Amino acid sequence: MGLMSSLGLVRGAIPALGGVSREIARTIAPDLARGLADAIKTLPPPPPGALPPARPGSGYDRLIDAVNRLPRPLMAFGTQALMLYALLDPAGFALRMEGLDAMPEAMWWLLGAVITAYFGAREAHHLRSRRGPPSATAEPAAAESPAEAWSRAGNPALEEWRNHG
Repeated sequence: MGLMSSLGLVRGAIPALGGVSREIARTIAPDLARGLADAIKTLPPPPPGALPPARPGSGYDRLIDAVNRLPRPLMAFGTQALMLYALLDPAGFALRMEGLDAMPEAMWWLLGAVITAYFGAREAHHLRSRRGPPSATAEPAAAESPAEAWSRAGNPALEEWRNHG
């Protein structure tokens, strides 16, 4: 009996907590927005040439970039399509799910590994390419092109090939 009465108290407290959190959000949101706007106004404009120039690509490069953008939207919309399919044709959906249930476990592991490798490699790429903000004490370096930076850094394999090629 004590459990049932405590559940009644919890049910009554949930809407009250929702109201309190809504009031807190209404109170804090304008201050946060004002502070963010002030912070943005104080940021200095980026120096000319701070952003790398747009990389011109061939049609093939643009096609590959487009294909690389497809997996996440396809998985998201595919999941929603499955939900809609289950609502519109429950018998057909059940039949297809029985087919998936017959799929060997090793195939599920393989599918999971492929998806994990794709998203893991993508995340690793973004983590490697992300740079922190420059330190305040560092001297701003003269803007140089990527080709100049590459030639300054050197490439031992390319130098060896040029010398023995």
